[in-house]
Amino acid sequence: MNYTRIIFDQLYENIGKKPILILYGARQVGKTTLIKSIMAKFSHALYLQGDDPKEAMLLEHRSAKELSELVSGYELVVIDEAQRVKDIGITLKLIADNIESARVIATGSSSFELANKLNEPLTGRNRKFYLYPLSIKEAVDAYGKIQVNKELDSYLTFGMYPAIVNATSREEKATLIKELSVDYLFKDLFLFGDIRNSFAFEKLVKLLALRVGSEISYTELAKEVGVSRETIYNYVNLLEQAFIVFRLTPLYTNKTKEINKSHKIYFYDVGIRNALIGNTDPIDIRPDKGAIFENFFIAEKIKERAYNMRSSTIHFWRNRQGAEIDFVESIHSGKEIFAYECKWKETTTAPSSFKTAYPNARFECITTQNIVANFAKGRGSSAQ
Repeated sequence: MNYTRIIFDQLYENIGKKPILILYGARQVGKTTLIKSIMAKFSHALYLQGDDPKEAMLLEHRSAKELSELVSGYELVVIDEAQRVKDIGITLKLIADNIESARVIATGSSSFELANKLNEPLTGRNRKFYLYPLSIKEAVDAYGKIQVNKELDSYLTFGMYPAIVNATSREEKATLIKELSVDYLFKDLFLFGDIRNSFAFEKLVKLLALRVGSEISYTELAKEVGVSRETIYNYVNLLEQAFIVFRLTPLYTNKTKEINKSHKIYFYDVGIRNALIGNTDPIDIRPDKGAIFENFFIAEKIKERAYNMRSSTIHFWRNRQGAEIDFVESIHSGKEIFAYECKWKETTTAPSSFKTAYPNARFECITTQNIVANFAKGRGSSAQ
């Protein structure tokens, strides 16, 4: 199954508006498939694979004249896995500055690696896009709401990577998600991330997976893992930059009853999270199903927010009395607040203390019964 990705139109429409477009995303989210579907719109497109040594050499240590000769006559140039090309930032800068009407799309699986090579050379010359694992909206477009509702338990267990959604048996899905989590986390990240203590890194990742939905303390994690707090913080940054996890901070104003010091960490894909702890049991028999569902919903909100280009801040909320809300999105500097609480089946209302603090906030309880309908709505775009 080839999926229609929400950012297709926006990516296509931005070709030529900046000389360089950058498409970031984790391994296996579908970047190459998306790029090739865009290339099909052009009569003359050049595709170069950064992880092919021979093709990478065509771009490395080249003068502006040599690069011009390479891309001349093509309506679009695609450099896939561009982080593998040595000094790719300088190469793309030379193309942008010396080739009239340059149209280049560069993709990268590891944002920290590609971003470090691009930030300074390409200032003002590029536009960034982000591709995530499949969203509920994209699955609904492909299969319809009824089928997606039927498959929800599978998505909560094995996640939303395209190849895993396409797999036809539980055994195949379990094998694929285990391979992806091991290959990506414990090979690619070690290669690019300069991780010197692989045991500590693996232990941290598993601790984070076990604590999804709970507030974490970097100091406590450092004690458990046996490394410094700074190392823990650096590893979490690395996981964020590699599109494995993301952080939520508390919604905080000057109200003294709210808590403003801790973070929650979630995974972009719950299948990766489940594979890391070695548990792909059916979701309905699992004691952690509530935390998994919460993570799944919040990851969907992250995708929706990015694809719709919403300029907002995202948080969780909890006061000192223990009342809490899982996800809060603040738009227009707090003029609009949308609050969501995740429950497996039973519904709930907003805590009275939250209503008092934020009387104009809109609240919704998300359950397994309404989550698909919640996201099966309009489209958006993803340029940032």
